[in-house]
Formats: sequence, structure tokens, C-alpha cells
Amino acid sequence: MAATRARSTLSSPDLGSFRTRGRARGATRNTPTVAAGLGLALAAALAYAVFASGAIGVPEETRLQIGVAVIALATLAVLAFGGGLRVTPAPLAGGGLALLAGFAVWSGLSAAWSVSPDESWLELNRAITYTLVASLGVVLGSSLPRAAERVALGYLALAALAAAYALGGKLFPWLEIPGLIDLDHTADFSRLRAPLEYWNALGLACVLAIPIAVRAAADLASSARLRTFALVSLVILLITLMLTYSRGGLLVLMIGLVLLVAMSTDRLRLAAVLGAGVLGALPGFLVGVMRDDLTRDGLSASARTDDGLILALAVAVGVAITVVLGVRIARAGERLVLSPKADRRARRAGLVLVAALALLALGALAVSERGVTGTVSNTFQEFTEPKFDKQNDPARVLKTNSGNRWIWWEEAAGAFSDRPLVGFGAGSFPLVHRLYRDNTIEVRQPHNVPLEFLSETGLIGAGLGLGGLALLGVVATRTARRGGDPRERAYAATMVVGAAAWGLHTLVDWDWDIPGVTLPVLLFLGVLAARPPSLGPTHRVGGGRRPVRFVLGAAALVAVMALAALPALSEKLTDDALTQAATNTKADLDEAGRKAALAKRLNPFAVEPVFAQAAIAERGNQAAAAGDLLVDAVERQPDNPSTWIRLARFQVLLNDPGAAVKSLVQA
Repeated sequence: MAATRARSTLSSPDLGSFRTRGRARGATRNTPTVAAGLGLALAAALAYAVFASGAIGVPEETRLQIGVAVIALATLAVLAFGGGLRVTPAPLAGGGLALLAGFAVWSGLSAAWSVSPDESWLELNRAITYTLVASLGVVLGSSLPRAAERVALGYLALAALAAAYALGGKLFPWLEIPGLIDLDHTADFSRLRAPLEYWNALGLACVLAIPIAVRAAADLASSARLRTFALVSLVILLITLMLTYSRGGLLVLMIGLVLLVAMSTDRLRLAAVLGAGVLGALPGFLVGVMRDDLTRDGLSASARTDDGLILALAVAVGVAITVVLGVRIARAGERLVLSPKADRRARRAGLVLVAALALLALGALAVSERGVTGTVSNTFQEFTEPKFDKQNDPARVLKTNSGNRWIWWEEAAGAFSDRPLVGFGAGSFPLVHRLYRDNTIEVRQPHNVPLEFLSETGLIGAGLGLGGLALLGVVATRTARRGGDPRERAYAATMVVGAAAWGLHTLVDWDWDIPGVTLPVLLFLGVLAARPPSLGPTHRVGGGRRPVRFVLGAAALVAVMALAALPALSEKLTDDALTQAATNTKADLDEAGRKAALAKRLNPFAVEPVFAQAAIAERGNQAAAAGDLLVDAVERQPDNPSTWIRLARFQVLLNDPGAAVKSLVQA
């Protein structure tokens, strides 16, 4: 009964900010419904980002960006005229959003000096979308009762579904429903990566959800059905994370769970639930790494079926173990909560244990063959030297090499030192990397988001982007620590832990460029940057200027949609032009040339449409036009080696070796 009364209280927003009792009753009826609609729309956007291969790049990311802008437009309309949503940002939240918006503007401005202006345009679109999602999170957190709990559990359901899909590639590779689902996604590569198509991204998606699963399973106020779902999800998420072989994911998860325990009062029960989850995940993990057909690449579905069924049995046994232990933990109830005195003793014991383990490790290093300094030096050398890392080897989790990250970090640091204030332009690292590398390894990001920002956008851009994220993180942490409903604080803590884990993971990977793992974090931060419906005054688009503000906001959002659509449309027209030109008839060449010319106009920064137009002109025996177009490509991106190489190739065809040599030197 007490839990029921608490939930009833949480579901009733404070209506003191409304002027009349009648308006208050109307808002009570409308606000949760409209806010729930906003939450479902954002959930759909997140689900698309996860299952559209992380929404990395055109056209998947374009669709996501337009969808988010449509959600923002509908939200703006409701704020202006509908009365079903509200905006009550916490102190400093507006500053964090303003910094993120400033980073988006700076990314767009950097196209003026960028070595890769077309990529800077794409970075502008991405930063705008991230800012919109964080802002929509503020609206959702301001309008939806129990927003932290609902958003956290919603993400848990999404991440568990993604993890189950990924794990299904090993369990049931033969399962296919044409046009709907195909689980044979571990045929070419046994390491789990679907549906985000990058193992570290899948691992991070699991990391964001695991603290939520632990909290939900340990929440005695939750229904038995919810606790069971959380326990099952915990096992699936842990096994999936382990089978991604993601060292960064495992490391930030351990740090995040320590942080979760430190922020919670029911530490013992959380630890018990986590232990039950790990115990249940072990059978599946051990089978997954010990059966040859589950760790080898290039095997047919039939060859993996038997071992997949063995793994399925191990997973089922593990789930059963965890659920049984979870039931016993729930029955123990408040007995698994330490008294203040016992809690202090446990903290001291934990610190003593950590210190003892550190001293033990130091002693082991001291008596080793290399000694302390030799071991540290050897480990650092292994970390920094370039080497090929066998990606599907489970033993890679125990290795200390950086996967070539160190050399990419050095390249980014070198670029930053040369242009410390403004950088080489947002999204420019693929070209910057070529200017600074002394190897043939190709990469698009330095695998470190702060260094990526510094090298591409300089101190100004990094200050805006990282400052905005940090400020929102501070606001979110305050929300998780302030008074109010204990369950909301508990779920808010899981979201803060997830955001912190994401922040740590950005130091070793390119998470900013993966909407599938970054959008959830920005939504978390936005929701926690709001005052809940029961707190604070309501801020709405006000007075007689409401229509004017709506029109201005709507115009801006339509412009955002256009900015997102144009590069994708240009790319599609370019591909269509090349496909049509392959027929080599005059009519098709003429039509292909018109498509390429339109693509060139739609994206005045890109060189691919110019290359296509030049190739079509060359097919049509228009050598002079082709040459002029290749010169145009060089003028668009003079720091891009591919533009000079294309020009040099054409100059060789024109029997002008001197000019070709000069072009190659420029490349």
C-alpha cells in the first residue's frame, strides 16, 4: 500500500504554477499523455539509431536527423499552442545547451577554413541533432512524471533487445524471416557487433544499460515481473558485452558500477544482484569463447548450429540461476541494507582491500624478471607500438596494446599543436591523418573524442563541445543527489553512471560519431537537466509573441532538415549518375551529366560530384571539360590528396607528364 501511495504521489504533477484550477485540471489530463507521446517519439528515434547500424553516415544518419527535427517541430508547436508540455530547466542547464549549440555553429563556421569542408557540413548536422535531442530531453524531463525511471527503463528494454539480437547471431544463426529478421550476422566475423555494426559500440550500448538493469532488479518497490525482466536482461547484456571482446567497454563498466554503488544507499543489495548477474553470465561466456565454431570466422550457419544450441542451453541455465538468486535477494528485502555503522566499516574494509591488492601487485612486479620499471617500460612500449591485433581472439581482452590508437593520438596532437585555436575544420581528421602519418594505416577518427575536437575545431570548438557536455553532466549529477523521490534519484544515478561511462569511453574511441550510442547519453543528460513537473515554475512560449516565435523556430527547424537532406541527396544523385553513365549511350551520358551537375550544386563543398561529372565528360570524349572539372575539384579541396591524384591521372592521359608530376608532388 505504501508503494502504491508513493507511485500515486509521483504521478501527480504540481499544479501550483497554473493560474486557475480549471487550467490545472486540463494540464493534469493532457501533460502526461502528450509527454508520453514525446517520449515514444524519442524512443523510436533511438531505436532507429541502434538498428540502422548505429546511424553512422549518410543516408541512415540523414533520416535520423530529419526525424529528430520533425519531433522538435511538433514539440515546439505543442509548447506554443497546445499546453501539454512545459520547459523547466534546472540552473546551468541552459548554459550547457547553449554551449552545445555554439559547438554546432562553430563546426559549421569551420567549413570556411576546413581542409574537408564537406565533412564539416556533416559534423554541423550531427551537432545540431545532438543539441536538439538534449533539448527535447529537457522538455521530456520537465513534463513527464517519473521521467528518470521511465526513460531509464525504456532504454533498458531497447538495449536488451539489441543485445538479444546480437547474441542471437551465435545462438540461432539459421533463423531467418525474409524481409524482417536474419540472425546470420556472425558468419563473416564471429565477434559480436550487430546491430550497430561495431563491436565497441555494441559493448558501450550494453554498458549504458547494465547499471539500469542492476537497479531495476534490486528495486523492492518494483513488480516481480519488472525485476525478472531486469535480471534476464542483465544476463543477456553481460554475455553480449563479454562476447564483443571490448576492453574499453569492460573497463568503463567496472568503473561505472563502482560509481553506482558509491552513489547508492542499498549497496549490499546492488552488489548481490550484480554478483547474481555475473554468475549467470559465466556459463554462456565460457561456452562462447571455448567452442571453436563460435570463435572462427567464415563458417556457414549449418556449421555453427550445434555449438549455437549448446550456447543457448548455457544461456538458459545462466538466466535460471540469476532469476533464482534474484528471487532470494528480493525475499531478503531490507536485510541486505547495511546500517550506517556497518556501511562505514564496509567502506574502510574496501579501501584496505584495494590498498592491499595494489601493494600485492607492486610486490609481484618488484620480484618479476623485469622489475617494476622494466615491466612498466615494456607495457608502455607494447601500448604505443603499431601492431596488427587479431580482432576475433577472445584473449585480446587481456592484452595491453592500444590497437594503434597511440599513433592516431600523436597525429591528432600534432595537428592541434599546429592549429591550436581553430583546428583544421570539423570532420577533417581523415585528411589530417594523412598529413601527419608515417604509416599506411587508414582511419577516420583518432579514437579519442577530446583529441578529435582539439585537432578539428581547436581550443574554441573543444571548449564549446566538451564544456557543454561537462556542464550538463554537472547538472545531471546534482539532480541525482538532490532530495525528492528516492526511486527517481536511484534511476537518475544509473543515468549519470551511464553518461560517465560514455565520457570515459570517448577517451579511447570515436563515440561522438556514432549516434546509436551518443543519443541515449544526451537524452539522459537532457532529462536530468530539467526540473520535474512537481518542481519549479513553468516556462512556455509566451504572450502575444507566441506565433512569431513559433514561426521563427519552425523556419529554423525546416532549415535544419534542408541542411541534413542536401548532402544525402547530392550523394544519391552522384551514385545514380555514375550508374546511368555505365551504359555509355549518348542519351544516358547526357542525363548522367545533368544529375552530376545538380549534385555538384546541391553540395558545393564535396568533390565526389565533380569527380563523377569529370568521369562522365571523359566518357563523352569531352577532354577539356573533364580537365576543367578536375581543376575545380582541386580548388574545392586543395588539401585533399585524392583531388591532385585524379588530376595527375588525367594529365598522364593527356600526355603531360610534367604537369602530372607537379600534381603528384602537391598530393
